[in-house]
Amino acid sequence: MNRRALLLGITLLATAASARSTWMNPGTMGANAVSGFPIEAPWTEKYTLLQVGAHAQYGWNYDTSILPQLRLVTPFGKWVSAYMEGSPVEFWWSSPQTFTDWQLTRQQGIAKADLRFGFKFLLADFGELLPKIGFRALTKSTTGKDYADRRFTDGPAYLLEFLVGERLKFNRLELDLLGMGGYWIWQQGEAGQNDAITWGLAASLRAFERLSAELQVRGYVGWQKDDKPVIAGLKAGVLLTDWLELSLGVNVGFRDAPRVEGLLYVNLRLPLLAPLLFDFSGKAPLLAPVG
Repeated sequence: MNRRALLLGITLLATAASARSTWMNPGTMGANAVSGFPIEAPWTEKYTLLQVGAHAQYGWNYDTSILPQLRLVTPFGKWVSAYMEGSPVEFWWSSPQTFTDWQLTRQQGIAKADLRFGFKFLLADFGELLPKIGFRALTKSTTGKDYADRRFTDGPAYLLEFLVGERLKFNRLELDLLGMGGYWIWQQGEAGQNDAITWGLAASLRAFERLSAELQVRGYVGWQKDDKPVIAGLKAGVLLTDWLELSLGVNVGFRDAPRVEGLLYVNLRLPLLAPLLFDFSGKAPLLAPVG
């Protein structure tokens, strides 16, 4: 009986060790590991956003990752926005320590990255003096096939999240107070899935309709190990013309997968491309055009 119990214990330990090797959590992947999603306002904007940029990430073990970024956000009137975002490829370099510790197949390379698709609903607008409430949903593709090199690019994932925000106006200043909370699910390779509760707070300030600055803190809490990252970010932008904005920022990751991340974006504010469902003023009937 004791021999059977011993064999069972060894089997369970071996299974757990094998499962850990297939975990896809921030503390077990590269510099671009399962980062949380930035906070956004629950309301839609009055333009189509085309964002082109790049992220450069530097891990605590001297690992580096660079990703070109693309984001398209199309409002459908006041209540709905659809978006597509992601990176076509990831350029990465792992340190000798990481290469040895994780038994990688190569020390640097170019990996296929992820595409994400989603939508956002404005659920409730109680007027200028009360917060707005929204909901966003997102799904991540499985384009990448480089799990052996510890790139988080080969697992489907889903995000379901509530957004809350309020815009306060002071003469030529606008202050947005934002919060989010939801449910983040991603596939763990052969080890099943991991689930996490997401959270985030942000304050965004705009001055003279041209300058902007944003501070946010966000993260998520999973139920396994190495899956509770905390990220603090600061971003600044300048609107060069009515349709062209340049923004840059920095994120610092704490706890699991600590890293420093630099952000650079060119934001194009294009005319509304999608058919309108509602007038932004809220006074026109269904299917009424804006203007």
